[in-house]
Amino acid sequence: MPEHLEQQETTQLPQSKPATDAFHEEFELFHRHLVKHRLKRTAQRDLILRTFLETEAHLSVEELYDLVKQRDKTVGFTTVYRTLRLLVEAKLAREVNFNDGRARYEHEYKHDHHDHLICTECDALIEFFSPEIERLQEEIAKQYGFVIADHSHRVFGMCEAYYTNRDDYPPYCRKRPGATQEGKMR
Repeated sequence: MPEHLEQQETTQLPQSKPATDAFHEEFELFHRHLVKHRLKRTAQRDLILRTFLETEAHLSVEELYDLVKQRDKTVGFTTVYRTLRLLVEAKLAREVNFNDGRARYEHEYKHDHHDHLICTECDALIEFFSPEIERLQEEIAKQYGFVIADHSHRVFGMCEAYYTNRDDYPPYCRKRPGATQEGKMR
């Protein structure tokens, strides 16, 4: 599309929440993505985006759908699925796979790179970052003449509550009484 038309469409975009809104930048990026692809901005898409942004959990489509339905029972599963795909296209969300047959989605925009420890017993997910691992993989890639485009480091095992069979569960363990969705609403 010619640059002057793109600018014109962007300036006609309805304003989202005031600048004090914690998610203002993400909404603006999403709305520009919709304009670029000639898609409509809808209240349901905005609700789905807000719901996704309010959690730091690794959500499946079904889990996000359940959270959205608590706020608006008229939103359909297909709308949530399609909007989540748009969030991935807009680089606001990233699809992650933990080898359990379900795609999950996590925040991508302005979130630092991290890797995951995954409990195969309770599905706990622990995010971590290791400069040493990053340095080693760069060294290994260089040794083989390989240019890294992207990577995902996932470590599968059991969280401490399982291998010690103790009752004072770590906060991330989904085995602990009262544990529900990993992550929390902010």
